[in-house]
Amino acid sequence: MSTQIRHFITPLPARELDRYLKSGWRPAGQGIYTADFLRADDEEIYGCIQVRLPLEGFTFKKRHRKILNKNNQLFRVTYDLAEEPDEELLELNRRYMAVHPDKTREDLDLHVTGEYLVRVLDTRIVRVYDGDKLVAFSYFDLGAETAYTKAGIYDPDYARFSLGIYTMLLEIAWLSEAGIKFYHPGYVSPRYSVFDYKLQFGDMQYRQVHTGRWLPFDQSKPEDLYTDIESALQLVVDQVRHLVKVKLMDYPSFTARYHYQSPGLNLLDCPLLIRIDANVSNWGGYVVTYDVETHEYHLVHTRDTSLRDVNIKLFSKNGRPRIPNPLTIAKVLITTPAIPEIVEAITQQFSGSGIEEDDENNY
Repeated sequence: MSTQIRHFITPLPARELDRYLKSGWRPAGQGIYTADFLRADDEEIYGCIQVRLPLEGFTFKKRHRKILNKNNQLFRVTYDLAEEPDEELLELNRRYMAVHPDKTREDLDLHVTGEYLVRVLDTRIVRVYDGDKLVAFSYFDLGAETAYTKAGIYDPDYARFSLGIYTMLLEIAWLSEAGIKFYHPGYVSPRYSVFDYKLQFGDMQYRQVHTGRWLPFDQSKPEDLYTDIESALQLVVDQVRHLVKVKLMDYPSFTARYHYQSPGLNLLDCPLLIRIDANVSNWGGYVVTYDVETHEYHLVHTRDTSLRDVNIKLFSKNGRPRIPNPLTIAKVLITTPAIPEIVEAITQQFSGSGIEEDDENNY
């Protein structure tokens, strides 16, 4: 699915949130976005797998019942409609951020009012108290039959109580009693284990990108969309590399579509591409991309933008070169699911325009 984000100016009906979540979208603040790929804190690119937990007939695992029973005796819990963050929330968030700067953000109000100060989602908050002291809280967005959890913060001094997991267990319990059918904890990534904790609660389902179906998640054989694109593009590279100068490159600026949403700015949307004949004066030029949703190749004429992505490293950890600037789509020359057709289009247009083996120094 293309990388995109939508901001609304009026409340989103609960069943509309259900529809978005079922279709692979997820909340960010008070907006809704899609992404099949993740540009992580280490600046590497990973494929994302959207997962959800069915709640009909759900029962907690023994270890989770243990956490619930123990913590329910120690702590007081409240469930409310989320409002503008008060000082106790902000103070706890500051304490958490001091220890985990990558796992939260300073502007908590984004979860409640979004970037444009408009509340469109039914955002709820769970608060956990030790006496009168707030020690944990979490936010989740409520639909008619689905819910999406989007933030969990706890006091680092209480880490031994597994409060991050505890607030998720509290959400699941509350939602099960409310008749909610699916609990969405976001995405996981097969090559990036940071999000694996989301898989511990029960038999998860995942959304298969090219069919849109929700299927049982097999943790031993997860889909890796980045690897799928890499394999598909490598097949083309192997067939044209002795006739046309090509290079398989990362394109981290696929995330630029979140930040620059001008209708006239048709930014390229792909995490990995083949760059053709790099003997050009800028990063624009001809590229081949692969769409994991439609299983189609695209031969695209791109142009460099005046935008600059200052955080991009020029090479990935495995040494793959990267295009450092956002590109726009000037024209799509051909779209096809067939390798012979994309190979023929490349060789007919570019054969003889830079024939030589790959040279890292040219990129």
